[in-house]
Amino acid sequence: MKIFKMLLLLQLTLSYGACYSQKTKMSKEVEEIIMLGKDSIVQLALALIDKKIDPQNFSSIKIMSNEEQVYVSFMNPIKYLPIKSAFYFDLGVAILEQTITYSPVFNGVDETQAQIPFYIPTKEAEKNIQFVIEAINKSNEIDAFDPSSFDDDMIIREHENYYAIHVISETTESSYKIEKTSGNIYDMAHAHLAPPPFD
Repeated sequence: MKIFKMLLLLQLTLSYGACYSQKTKMSKEVEEIIMLGKDSIVQLALALIDKKIDPQNFSSIKIMSNEEQVYVSFMNPIKYLPIKSAFYFDLGVAILEQTITYSPVFNGVDETQAQIPFYIPTKEAEKNIQFVIEAINKSNEIDAFDPSSFDDDMIIREHENYYAIHVISETTESSYKIEKTSGNIYDMAHAHLAPPPFD
């Protein structure tokens, strides 16, 4: 019995030591990556991505970390889709795990479409986004919109006579349409989202 207790104690000590050393090693790796600075971390992320992308095509690039991972997030909070199109707008790269996550947004095309590009801003898209923002800011029914401080997710899907707008934040989800000629807003729907059951 005494030998069994000694073996159990030895196994627990070795297991704890292995877990502790791995955590310390991971923390050291994270520290080394963080010390490289933002530009170098972004370059590390770009090297892991299997498609060629231009960081200038994203509205913001954020770097987040904890003791075990460094995560680079490339984002376009305002997503504009012309008629019959699909794009990748956002992607995330976990540097140490070397994993990439991204998903397409569709507007009237088959969701099994094989070739979906990353979004590249165009003058036409910028003009239409500006029209939508001005229509929102002229409306008395929707809060004023400031794209420079917008952190949520707005999808603008172009249709023949209107733009379909879908806005998602942590606590709310809204949808409405904006008529192309007049800028009038109609078919509004608004819902409060339940908070996540845990962080």
